[in-house]
Parts: sequence; structure tokens; C-alpha cells
Amino acid sequence: MAEAIARHLGGRRVDARSAGLAPAGFVAGGTLTALQALGYSSEGLWSKGLDDVVVKDLDVVVSLLGKEALDLLPRGTGARREAWTVLDPFGEEEDIYLDVARGLEVRIRALLSEELDGELFLS
Repeated sequence: MAEAIARHLGGRRVDARSAGLAPAGFVAGGTLTALQALGYSSEGLWSKGLDDVVVKDLDVVVSLLGKEALDLLPRGTGARREAWTVLDPFGEEEDIYLDVARGLEVRIRALLSEELDGELFLS
């Protein structure tokens, strides 16, 4: 969800990529439904692990699993490193997926605003 939301809000100014520590091998239906409900494209999303994403030369790295997961990345990965703790909605009801997506949207908007000097983002 975070990748799709960041890609949409950041537009051409942002190259958003996501990867998990234990990828499921598929994008959960609840994720796709929540993204669609909020107007975000899921085109190009796929379940990726850290080995599937180039982490060299990243400007910002955000862990959605807190600081412990961020510490699993090589030192120096990301000029800015953020540790957020976000509920993984896998297997939950659709409303939980929507709540998580809305929470990510708020945090991503704030992060992009800071990183891109307060530019306005798509709604």
C-alpha cells in the first residue's frame, strides 16, 4: 500500500519502492480493494523481498515494522531513515485495510512534504 500511495502522491518526483522481510508472494486482495477505494492505482505492484529491490543510493528508507526492522538494513542505507510502526492488515477485514491505508496516506503526505520542501501533493 505504501508504495502505491507514495507513487501516486509523489508523482514523477518520487521513485517509490517497497519490499518485505518475508514477502507473501502475492498482493493481498484487501490491499487491492483498499487502494482502489481510495483512488490509488495498484498497477505494477507485486510482492517483493529485500533482494528484489535496489537499496543503494536511496534518499529515504521507511520501515513499517519499527526500528528493529530498520536495523536489519545495511548501515548507510538511506540518507534519511524513518521507523514507523504500522499494523499489517493481512487477513483482517476490509475496514482495517482502509484504516491502515488512510494512516499511511497521512504519514506519507507529511514525509513527502518535508522531503520536497512543502510542495503540495495530489489528493
